[in-house]
Amino acid sequence: MVAQRRSRIVGIIGSAAGLMLIPVPAASADRVLETFRADRFVLDLAIAKCRSSECPIQVRLRTGGRIVDRVAVPFAAHSQRATAVTTDAHWDADTGRKAWATGGENSYVATAARPLKLAPRTPALLVSQLAGFEHLKRNHVLIVPRAGKLVVPWKAQEGAGPTWSATEIIGSSDQQEIVHFYGFFHPAEDETESLDVVHLSWKAARVQETPLPAPSMPLYLLDLGTHDTATQARQARTANTCLSPHWVLDAGRFHAGAGGKAVIGTLYATRAAADQADRTVRQCLPGANASIVTIAP
Repeated sequence: MVAQRRSRIVGIIGSAAGLMLIPVPAASADRVLETFRADRFVLDLAIAKCRSSECPIQVRLRTGGRIVDRVAVPFAAHSQRATAVTTDAHWDADTGRKAWATGGENSYVATAARPLKLAPRTPALLVSQLAGFEHLKRNHVLIVPRAGKLVVPWKAQEGAGPTWSATEIIGSSDQQEIVHFYGFFHPAEDETESLDVVHLSWKAARVQETPLPAPSMPLYLLDLGTHDTATQARQARTANTCLSPHWVLDAGRFHAGAGGKAVIGTLYATRAAADQADRTVRQCLPGANASIVTIAP
């Protein structure tokens, strides 16, 4: 499956500011996977008690040892048995982080939680999930504790067909933001693929979505070669495993006068991430015809 083998190197900037790992509480009917502190509250990533064949995966808000609110994320587990795993290339921006995997093949669900600080006094948890076997699907949920409740100011779930998405945390330890990448692998050989990017920032206690590139935030394209047609670009990508992680995009979006042509490459939110991807390609393919193009509106 094309979507399954793609690897997007979009980089991660930022740390677990505002949330700290703390000891897991005593066992209950829920299976607590991971626990974080958020100011005077505690956040648990947990698998709730199973009902029939489904075990909801939840984020719980606790204070003083008491659960005061909980939010279920989209994909449920089929048992409370979970194994800690390291995220791989299918997760893209989440690569190399801890996730919790349950089930196998079509019942496989893995969940990863990333703490961040949306504002100096606004900690949050970004939860991403990966599910399925041959047809992988992902979702992303931003959960924020506010006034003793959990709110979900933003979420994204992949639709039908060969879709793909990833989230990247950017910013400093005092304030962090999210970049959401989403794409579609058009199955026709003579069509380019779609890749779009949105910047998510916290403004007036709400998530503000800004399509990228924007005047204050360009994108960076790792350009691995332009071809006359999408078919030629796809064939070149297929022939070289060093190019297989990248997209076949409409060159007209990024190069003036390149309408009707196709470029092999990937978009990045930061120059550092693009530089790292460039180094990775050159290590795999010495002498690669690669360049980084700044994309501004």
